[in-house]
Amino acid sequence: MKNLLKHIRDDLAYSFSWLVLCIMVFLLFNGGKTIQLGSLFMLFAFCIWGAVCFALCFQYEKMQKRGFLFSLTCFYILFIPAEIFLFYRLGIFLEKGSAGAWIVFAAIVILLYLTALFINGQMKKKAVLYSEKLREYQQQSGR
Repeated sequence: MKNLLKHIRDDLAYSFSWLVLCIMVFLLFNGGKTIQLGSLFMLFAFCIWGAVCFALCFQYEKMQKRGFLFSLTCFYILFIPAEIFLFYRLGIFLEKGSAGAWIVFAAIVILLYLTALFINGQMKKKAVLYSEKLREYQQQSGR
């Protein structure tokens, strides 16, 4: 449990820092001058939720045993609704949201999901290759 809480703390610090930095850069380029305190609290709550979801889905031992695809899918199921809620609260989506905004959002979500699956597949192939090379080396050296 202590290790899980450490991951949540670290993930929260990284995600909140980067999110606030990105928002500050966005405001700088778009003529904004301040972030409202309520928005900061909302972003902080969002980052807490994201850190908890990430830690539970990817750091929790029982979830890891079920595999990456299961963990990734659980993370998306837990996190995407919170992300949509945040987009509504920040005014990115208004009312039902425009079709274009939903298409872009869905495309990004699907693209990131597929990219994660592709990278995972490539890493598994490399792991098999490296394991084979290690076995060959051990056989040659008589271990």
